[in-house]
Amino acid sequence: MGSYADLSLGKLEVAWSKNELLLSHSELFQENCLLSSPYDDSENEAKKEWYELKLELVKDRLELLGYTLEYAKKQFENPSPFSDEDPLSISFEEVLKILKTVDVSKVTNEFSEKAKPGEFAPQHIQELIYSSRNLDFAFDHWDLSALLENFCPYSQLRVLAESPLNLELPVVWNFDEVVRNGWVERDAITHGVTNKFLIVTEGTSDSRILRKAIDLLRPHINDLFYFVDMEGGYPFTGTGNLFNFVKGLGSINIQNDVLVIFDNDVEGVQAMNRCLELELPKNMRIMKLPDLDEFNCFPTIGPNSEAKSNINSKAAAIECYLDNGGDAKIRWTNYREDTQCYHGSLIAKDKYKKAFLKQNEIVSGYDYRKLERILDSIILECTAIANKALHRTSR
Repeated sequence: MGSYADLSLGKLEVAWSKNELLLSHSELFQENCLLSSPYDDSENEAKKEWYELKLELVKDRLELLGYTLEYAKKQFENPSPFSDEDPLSISFEEVLKILKTVDVSKVTNEFSEKAKPGEFAPQHIQELIYSSRNLDFAFDHWDLSALLENFCPYSQLRVLAESPLNLELPVVWNFDEVVRNGWVERDAITHGVTNKFLIVTEGTSDSRILRKAIDLLRPHINDLFYFVDMEGGYPFTGTGNLFNFVKGLGSINIQNDVLVIFDNDVEGVQAMNRCLELELPKNMRIMKLPDLDEFNCFPTIGPNSEAKSNINSKAAAIECYLDNGGDAKIRWTNYREDTQCYHGSLIAKDKYKKAFLKQNEIVSGYDYRKLERILDSIILECTAIANKALHRTSR
C-alpha cells in the first residue's frame, strides 16, 4: 500500500503524496515549526516528527509566496482542464462568502442524512450551496471539498484563512511515515524558502533598523527577507549611489526579487521618482517609507523659529519611525532650489536608533506602531512581486 504524507488544516486534508513522490511544503515552515514526540512503542527510542504552524501565521507566508486572494480567484475562474468535476455555478465572491463562515474544526468525514441547521455554516449559506449542486446530505467534508476543488492546496489554505474561526487551527505537514519506511531520506526534509526578497536601502542604519524590526515584530516571516552584506562597508550610501544601483540592476535584468526603499524625505522622494521612470524588471519594485498622519504636524526648528510642520516627503528618515518618547524634533538645514523646500533631519537620531537596536525582545511600553506601518508597506510590495511571478508561471 505504501506510505503517505499529507498537508492538513486541522482535520481537513488539503494535499497528500505517496512514497518517493513526496510533495515538499518546506516554504510554509521555519525551523522552530518542527515538532516531535515519542512513538507509542516504548522499545523504540526514535521520535515522530512533523511541521506545524497556526493558519494565522501561515497566511502571511502564503501571501509572500504569491498565494493571494487575487491568485485564488484566477484559479477558481480558470479551473484545470483535467478536472472531472463540473464547475460550480456560483461566483468566486459567493464561494468566498461561504468560506468566511466555515469552521474547519467542525468538518466531518462521514455522510449525514440529517443536517442540523447552522451546525457547520448558517442555514442560508447551506441553502446557497445546495442550490448550486445536488447536495442532499449534511454540509460536511465533502461539501467543503466541492467548494475547494478548483483551488490548489495553498490557495485552499488562503481562502480558508478568510474565516476567523480557522485562524488558530494548525497547518500540519505530516511526513514521518515516508521517512520512517525508507522512501525518502530524512535529510531531504527541509524548511524555509529558497527564493527570498533582497531589501536594499539608502544606508546601513535603514537596513539594520528594518532587519531588527522584522525579527522582533514579524519573526514568522523573517526568513523571507535578506539584506546587503554590510560587513565590508555599505556600497549604496546616499540616494545617488542607490539610484545608480537600481539603474544597473534594471539593465542586466536581475533574476532576484528586489525591493528598494528610499527615505520619506526630499532626496528620497526625488530619487524614487527617478527610479520609477526607469524600465525595471517585474521582480523589482521601488518604494519610500510611508507617509504618516503623525508627521503632518511634527515639531521642527529653524531657520527662523520653532513650529509644527508637515515632514512627510521632506524630512522623515527611518529614525522618525522609532519611539521617541514625544520629544523628537526636526532641524531644517539646507534649502533645495530644485524642490523649493528645506531638507531636514532628526535631532539626536542616533540616540533613538541605539535604543531600538539594542532590543532583543519586545519591550513593554515601546511604541512600535510606526515601524509596523513600514513593515505593512514592505509586505504589500513584496507580495505584489510574488503574485506577479506566480501568475506568470501558472499561465
